[in-house]
Amino acid sequence: MARTNADAMSRPFKVGVWRTLMEVHNEVLREIERELADRHRLSVSEFDALVNIPLAGTRMKDLKHRIVLTASAVSRLCDRLSQRGLVTRTPVEEDQRGALIQLTDEGRKLLRAAVRTNAEVVERMFADRLTPDELRMLGGVLGRLRSGEGPEACDIEV
Repeated sequence: MARTNADAMSRPFKVGVWRTLMEVHNEVLREIERELADRHRLSVSEFDALVNIPLAGTRMKDLKHRIVLTASAVSRLCDRLSQRGLVTRTPVEEDQRGALIQLTDEGRKLLRAAVRTNAEVVERMFADRLTPDELRMLGGVLGRLRSGEGPEACDIEV
């Protein structure tokens, strides 16, 4: 059944579109969680932290702003990553409570593999189900909603 413009502007339709977007997000995220855990022993939060550590490293306080976790959760997360040998945590001389977080060689290697896994799941569960025109249109719309710009490309080689 074709929808009219009035139907598309109704509150129930708008909420339904939002709900569908959230359901698709949850379905894809569950698969990403499963694949990251199975292939790399990584949680989504750990993956998010690794992805948000630049090659030159980052201050702990800056990492806390890049990922969506509380300050104490980020600290515990970095402790776990450090224990696994994926990051180093170096005190910052001018800031007694500060620390510089850097990926180790092992962390970079795992991150590259995990980024490929993430990309495979996103393609299989999301992007490959859309035509190129639909994907471009959706990317433009979502980019406009996020910040007024287009979608960001991943800057880590996949």
